[in-house]
Amino acid sequence: MAGVKNQRWLRQAREQAGRLTGHHLRVGVTGLSAAGKTTFITSLINQLENHRRGLLARRPPFDRLESVRWQRDGVDQPFGYLDSLAALASEPAEWPASTTDLSRVVIDLRFRPQGLLGKVQGARSLRLEILDYPGEWLLDLPLLRVDYGHWCEQMRSWLDAEPRRSIAGPLRDRLLAIDPAQPHDPQELNELTAQWTDFLRRCRTQAGLARNQPGRFLLPGSGVSPEMLAFVPLLAGNRHASGPAGSWWAQCEGRFRYYRDYLVKGFFDEHFSRLDRQVLLVDMLAPMDAGQPALSDLKGALEAVMESFRYGPSSFFERLFKPRINRLAICATKVDQVTPGQQRAVQQCLEDLITDSLSEVRHGGVSVRGLPLSAVRATRQEGDALVAGLVGRQGWVRYQPGTIPEHLPLDLTVDGPELLKLRPPPSLHRSEPFPHYRMDDLLAWMLEGRSI
Repeated sequence: MAGVKNQRWLRQAREQAGRLTGHHLRVGVTGLSAAGKTTFITSLINQLENHRRGLLARRPPFDRLESVRWQRDGVDQPFGYLDSLAALASEPAEWPASTTDLSRVVIDLRFRPQGLLGKVQGARSLRLEILDYPGEWLLDLPLLRVDYGHWCEQMRSWLDAEPRRSIAGPLRDRLLAIDPAQPHDPQELNELTAQWTDFLRRCRTQAGLARNQPGRFLLPGSGVSPEMLAFVPLLAGNRHASGPAGSWWAQCEGRFRYYRDYLVKGFFDEHFSRLDRQVLLVDMLAPMDAGQPALSDLKGALEAVMESFRYGPSSFFERLFKPRINRLAICATKVDQVTPGQQRAVQQCLEDLITDSLSEVRHGGVSVRGLPLSAVRATRQEGDALVAGLVGRQGWVRYQPGTIPEHLPLDLTVDGPELLKLRPPPSLHRSEPFPHYRMDDLLAWMLEGRSI
């Protein structure tokens, strides 16, 4: 145990030294379901590799960037950059497969010095580490603030409302009928766990709902065995419930505590709490297309997520660790699906959804930036219309996207933009910068404030 503590202390000391010298920058990247996270990270690496051409070549500090080295060896759980490139370069082009686990990108950047002392100082270097993790894991962080009884109450309130009530169907009745104090049936618990996982999946795919807990039921990640996920919410239970050893309550409450204290807290301690900056990707257009229930659920999910970035004397996360994340970028993705003139409106609607939460985060000292992004632009504009290829079809279509309101109505009722399933543009190559919207702005934001 002493050896582990010493290793942790040395690691933290090295990290602190790197932060003080400005030579190491850790950026977390996550996205709620279908936000295009894998495509985003692939494009980010591509833009840096091609920094001498494209938009990056003309803006500081990338106009002084001499070399970029993407590290492949010695990186734990490396991001599948080459696999993603292969998908985008295939014929016909395909979007990269979604990542289902934590992964890392480590890129060494070397800049020419500037100023009168530049020749004396020599080249400046920066190690950029990108931590890529599923958005479902971020949505689990609020579990750190509740016990099992509170969670059961919350799940019952969610399943009492549409569309979850209809999606759950008989599963809700089974969970409601279980007496928490009665002896649990291991076989029935396994069946219910499988049904709960399927329910979460259908909430996401059928109704476009974002709040799906526990998140690792959908994306468990490496090293997570089925036994770690063997619990369900007992809808008849509450914060005052209990049960003897071997009861439904004892079994599920014990597994919940293990999930919360080992998996969720472990991710928080080992990864999230070590980040300097965070990029949160949100597909705003799909919920707008799905309708008011999806937007309302997205609002609840984002408000829960934003709690993780609210720092202050009364903050739960302030008590857990000294905050390190000082910059947060919240980006509406896939905005190439609407005309350039509508893209800012998509971002504004996203920020309208979480106005109060953004104010609280900023009040806690975190700098927040909103950017409408398209990591790989799949459309081109011709007059008032867009031209693009569709997934599974050859040739091109010319269409006019639906109108995006300047602000999101308070009742969250909007006419959907009627989205099409676009395929990537053809002829993408690693040695050429991918077409995009505002990836250069986001990269500049990542490095802003660093003395390089």
